[in-house]
Amino acid sequence: MKYLERADALSMGVNPGRLALLYKEVGKKNVHSMMITRHNKVIAEGWWSPYKAEYNHIQYSVSKSFVGTAIGIAVTKGLLNINAFVLDILKNVLPYEPCQNMRKLRVRDVLTMSTGHKDERNMFSSGESWIYSLLSSYVDNPPGKQFRYISSSTYILSAIIKELTGKNVFDFLQENLFIPMGFSDSIWWETSPEGLNTAFNGLNATAEDITKLALLYLNKGVWNGKRILSEEWVAQASSVQINNSDNGDNQKLGYRQGFGTFTDDWKSGYGFLFWHCRPEGVYRGDGIFGQMCIVMPKQDMTVAIAAGHAEPSEILEIVWEHLLPAIDDTEVSEADSILLKETLQTLSIPVVSGTKSHPLQQIWSGRSYIMAPTGAGIEKLMLQFNENSSSEISITTAKGELKILIGYNEWITSETEYDADGFSCDNVIFFGQVACCGAWQGDEYIIKLVYTRTPFIDTLRIRFEDAIVLGKYSHTVKYGRQGYDLLGIQKTE
Repeated sequence: MKYLERADALSMGVNPGRLALLYKEVGKKNVHSMMITRHNKVIAEGWWSPYKAEYNHIQYSVSKSFVGTAIGIAVTKGLLNINAFVLDILKNVLPYEPCQNMRKLRVRDVLTMSTGHKDERNMFSSGESWIYSLLSSYVDNPPGKQFRYISSSTYILSAIIKELTGKNVFDFLQENLFIPMGFSDSIWWETSPEGLNTAFNGLNATAEDITKLALLYLNKGVWNGKRILSEEWVAQASSVQINNSDNGDNQKLGYRQGFGTFTDDWKSGYGFLFWHCRPEGVYRGDGIFGQMCIVMPKQDMTVAIAAGHAEPSEILEIVWEHLLPAIDDTEVSEADSILLKETLQTLSIPVVSGTKSHPLQQIWSGRSYIMAPTGAGIEKLMLQFNENSSSEISITTAKGELKILIGYNEWITSETEYDADGFSCDNVIFFGQVACCGAWQGDEYIIKLVYTRTPFIDTLRIRFEDAIVLGKYSHTVKYGRQGYDLLGIQKTE
């Protein structure tokens, strides 16, 4: 990995005191990391512990901006014309004639979210090839006319890259983007059951990786003197290609459940898999729960954000409120730089407050409970309370057993054996690296679990009553249902 150059915010003409306030305010919205550049140098970067700089974070629909970039590289190399019809490229997928509107679908229409579909295509439970499912679907309206955010449609672009190059999107980008620009070695992308990268989501990358994509567009497709994207492509991708001022209709129809309120930052126009923002000239890659890759050409700045917030519009409002006035603000002092440094060094997700022990905890320690099927997916639960060392929790689901150390007034990170490779939309119990802390609040034991490669911060609240355990498992963010009641009976030999 090649690291970006760092510089003092003040030397780049940005008020560090205002940046400190920006970090404090976005931290209230469950932001996990934020990296800011000006003039191609990182001027502020922070991770809320237990998140760390070297950790990947799932990017959700920011992945679309990367698959769009893969298309841009293919165009730059002369491999593709975006006015080509999709079925002319993927002519071997369908054994019969598709509907008339599908025959009219161009690559450009997929890039601009104007495929003509009225509804999202649920490929995941169809039991057939995803690309077959998409191309055989009925297209309600003529393509290219109206913006409709149909997330799954970008999977078509993944299939196109494979058809044109013989490589998956990830491998194609490794050769033409990730390696030339020095992206992290740990970057990876989920794959579908048929072996293609998911495209519409599934990219897992660090804050610095996301910043590099933003900088590539900021610099009109050139990286360290080498052209990766044509200037024409960057101009097209970053300009408004289709009007999305009626995007609120998507929400009324339920297309974007869980994405939060659509403010003007979701209605200011759409490029090639980039959203235009309310401030003039600003655009971004955008993923659910607050994943963002923001490009600010007029300010010569970028912002990369990873978060787990149900209302991402609130994060953007804070960025505009505090970052824009900080630019070229000369009313600063040395104390402002000290304040920013101290703020960035002390960022943390709050631990659970309370006491370490309960007078009766040894009675409950080591008991195994068989859990009722309430939807959380927990089959067995056991807590081991230790006076002089960290306590432990064991959670058993259909995937296996998750054993976690529980910190008190600190985060303790545990590694699990769950392999996250492949495709998974499961976020009830997300097995992966998890940081944990816990404490007693009266008769209730509260455990907070941070899945440090994801937006998910879950809370487990437990009460013991004789041979019964009662509780609730809840999520800060999640598609649909936010919490589950728990009921378990002590397992007897």
